[in-house]
Amino acid sequence: MSGLQKWGVVGLVFAAVLSIAPGEARAFPEEPYSLDEGRKAHTKRFHLLGELGLFAGKLEGEQRSIVLSPLLEMRFQLTYNFLMQVQWGMAYANVDLDPDGNIPPDNTFRFGNPYVAFHYQGKKKQFSYRIGAGVGIPVASIPGDVPDQGQITAASAYSLSAAIRGNTSFWLWDPHTVSVIVPIGFERRKPSGFLWGAYLSTGALIKLNDKNARTSKTDFIMEMAAMMGYQATDWIRVGSRFTLVLIPKYVEQNTQLALQPYLRFGNENAFGSIKVNINLDNPYGFSFDARQVWGLLLAGGASF
Repeated sequence: MSGLQKWGVVGLVFAAVLSIAPGEARAFPEEPYSLDEGRKAHTKRFHLLGELGLFAGKLEGEQRSIVLSPLLEMRFQLTYNFLMQVQWGMAYANVDLDPDGNIPPDNTFRFGNPYVAFHYQGKKKQFSYRIGAGVGIPVASIPGDVPDQGQITAASAYSLSAAIRGNTSFWLWDPHTVSVIVPIGFERRKPSGFLWGAYLSTGALIKLNDKNARTSKTDFIMEMAAMMGYQATDWIRVGSRFTLVLIPKYVEQNTQLALQPYLRFGNENAFGSIKVNINLDNPYGFSFDARQVWGLLLAGGASF
């Protein structure tokens, strides 16, 4: 195919996308943690969201670990169809090396990688959709130059912050890494109250130095999710997500399956949600077996 023909195909695809552009402002497809935009044009263009992830348990021998992982998110609707999204996660870990009290617990608080993305979004009848591109900025880091307990605890804070979310949005927690991510989402909302969704995020994780545990300098990542929910009342939605994260060349964590049942309550102005992440297979599952990882995720947000 010649270069002119290729650009002709691109032009036809672009024209097709524009032809189904919505006439109403949308704020995002209704993912379980997001605001419910309702059925009319959305006039509040700024959304502020937050999530707190929690885990406590024994991971190695009698060593106990506690993880608190906040995640902040801002969405700003630039136009009816274009949205800017910013996410920034943090991680706190308390690792009790000796439950008998002879060695004090090791603690660390680490910043994750800020993630900035721009999305084209729209709605056609019962369908909502979006496609975007984002970049993870390399802020997450492992301290010090000589391997010690502080480095181990910092690495655990990052890996567990990802683990309690089934390794979704792994690029937020990957230290010493630049990431380039392309997210896509589709949803269908039925008048009966049922909601279905499919999500795909692909991209590259580019590590900057050997403090990162991944063996490859550049890793491909693919995150897939399927969601089903039911709007039981005007204020309450129940449902679940099934997620699969693939990092093929990262042998220790090349796949992670997880189930995430959720309860969401609120309206178009504010919401709260409770979600439980249940890892189904290695490296972090089954979540409720000994030495494995689960996650309790408490979220909320408002529009302005």
